Amino acid sequence: MDITYRPEESMKALIHLGTTGHFPLFHDIWMTDPDMKEKRFQKITGIERARAKKLFQQVSKHRQLEHKKTVLLSMSDEDRKLFMKAFFKLVEGKILDQRPELH
Repeated sequence: MDITYRPEESMKALIHLGTTGHFPLFHDIWMTDPDMKEKRFQKITGIERARAKKLFQQVSKHRQLEHKKTVLLSMSDEDRKLFMKAFFKLVEGKILDQRPELH
């Protein structure tokens, strides 16, 4: 049995949960933040994409969900919102891949 931790698999699982409407990484207050609701639908710039990649690496290196949440809590509001924005874009992309009729 292979028990090697794979960070990319961990994030894929969280993205899959997001496609079903479950976001265990995020606190409800973050999800209902009016500023976040606006940012969800904005495009991600190249600079933001590079920063988001680093943020994803910081979060995904932790095995346990609670540790991932702690990393998100320790981020600045700006970084957390960027992480969430990128996460929602990944969830949206996964949904569109699964349901091409939604394009």
